[in-house]
Amino acid sequence: MKASDCFSEIKTKANELVPFLEFLIDLNLPWEEHFGFEMIPIENCWIEKETALQKIDKINPIKQLILVKVPSKSFYNWHVDDFRQSCINLLVSKNHHSYSMFGKRKNKYYYDDIIELKYKPLTYYLFNNQENHAVINLDDKDRYLFSICFKEEIPYATLQEKLKNELVTS
Repeated sequence: MKASDCFSEIKTKANELVPFLEFLIDLNLPWEEHFGFEMIPIENCWIEKETALQKIDKINPIKQLILVKVPSKSFYNWHVDDFRQSCINLLVSKNHHSYSMFGKRKNKYYYDDIIELKYKPLTYYLFNNQENHAVINLDDKDRYLFSICFKEEIPYATLQEKLKNELVTS
C-alpha cells in the first residue's frame, strides 16, 4: 500500500471557504446523522467562489458540499465506504489532536502498513474511500472536515488520472 493509492494533495489551496466554515462551526447548527457522522450541507454556490472547487467541478461535477463533525474523544472504526468511491476532503479544524489513517489488514486481529493522512492547512485532498480507513479524534473538541460528494461515483484511480494536472506529485 502506498500513500498515493490512498490520497493525493490538490495544488490549489482553499481561500474564502475556510473562514466561512469556521464561522458556521461557532453557530448552533441543526446537524444531521450521515453514515455515523454528523453533517450539514453547504451551499453549492461555493463551487463558483473557490478556484479549486471550480477546477474539480469541471473535471468531475460536484453533487453536494458538506461539513462533517466527528465528536471529541471518538474513533470512527476501520471501514470502506459503501456509498462513495472517492471524494475531496479539507480539514477545517486547526491544531487538532486527530488522525486520518489508512491500513491494510495483516490478519483477522491486527492491521499493519498504516499510512496517516497529515492534513496541511487550507489543503484539499483527493481521498480513496475504497481503501480501509479510520478517523480517531483524541481532542477535547469536535473535529470538522469539509467534504465533496460527486454526481457520478468513479474509482479513485480514475479520478486521480483526471485530476493529474491539479495534483501535487511527490
